[in-house]
Amino acid sequence: MSPQAGEKPRTNLGLAVGLGAAGAALAAAGAGYALARSRRAARQARFVMPTDLDLPAGTRHLDIPVRDGGSIHLADWGEGRPVLFLHGVTLSSEVWAYQFHDLGGSHRTIALDLRGHGHSQPGESGTSIAAMADDLADVLEALDLRKVTLVGHSMGGMTVLRFARRHPGPLSSRVGAVALVATSGGIRPPLSNWHNFAPGAAALAVAGHRVFNRSNRPFLPASGVGERMMRVAFGAAPDPLALRRSADIVRAMDPATLVELLPELAGFDERAAFEELGMPVAIAVGDRDRLTPPASAEALAASLPGSRLVTWAGAGHMLMYERRAELDSLIEKLSRAAAGTGAAR
Repeated sequence: MSPQAGEKPRTNLGLAVGLGAAGAALAAAGAGYALARSRRAARQARFVMPTDLDLPAGTRHLDIPVRDGGSIHLADWGEGRPVLFLHGVTLSSEVWAYQFHDLGGSHRTIALDLRGHGHSQPGESGTSIAAMADDLADVLEALDLRKVTLVGHSMGGMTVLRFARRHPGPLSSRVGAVALVATSGGIRPPLSNWHNFAPGAAALAVAGHRVFNRSNRPFLPASGVGERMMRVAFGAAPDPLALRRSADIVRAMDPATLVELLPELAGFDERAAFEELGMPVAIAVGDRDRLTPPASAEALAASLPGSRLVTWAGAGHMLMYERRAELDSLIEKLSRAAAGTGAAR
């Protein structure tokens, strides 16, 4: 039946209203999806590249030639009292980004890549802690640093200990204070034959790497599994951003370097008592450190007369991330003492 004159066609009107409502709903859904996508992208951007977990923009980079033909890469930021940072095994200078941001306004913060790590290249001496100690002596001389505060984390702390033993002259003339962070004078589990077992096991690991990892794959997978593996280096409730950043640094390292260092780390021994170093020495450890536990720090403190031991509750091995403010404060106090503007002990 056709509509009367002047009467609107109801079917077409309903269709138009329905199409309009559907279009509005689709537009709203699209806008909501776009907003959610932009927010998700922003969260991911913050997660992947947090500003203070990267070295500050404008950080100076240079390479120092060392005695055996190798070269040591340095990151250099800020002006003022010098602080020289040494990282642990599988890490690099980038792990000290928090400290660069926090201390760079009043200090010259310098972090080196230990040989075989980051952008540093070993020379004829290969990769060993003794060679790293020699590199430290060469860097101090090349930069002509005086009253510097040395901060060594894990293997970086072992390097500082070996440096103190091998180079007492540069130690006394160029170093004003020392911070040993999550480190050890020697890893010795309670096994009577450890000194015989450890080097052989490490040599076996070296041979296994050459056979089974010829493609030199990173130790940590690229997926979230790598972050979960990295979790062992942290204490209670680690920051996911720091967890991911440290995992990325480890992935960037040549795994062959760690394999080459395994016998060295297994046999490292600087547990013999040191003479009074004549400078402030602080030893920091987390009570949940599984890699260099508090017992190692206590033994180290006993071998260093006059040293101060600080234990941070709930923290693990990565104290530069886990106890950022506390470590900054400790370094600041040591630096003031090294410069003669604070208490020596």
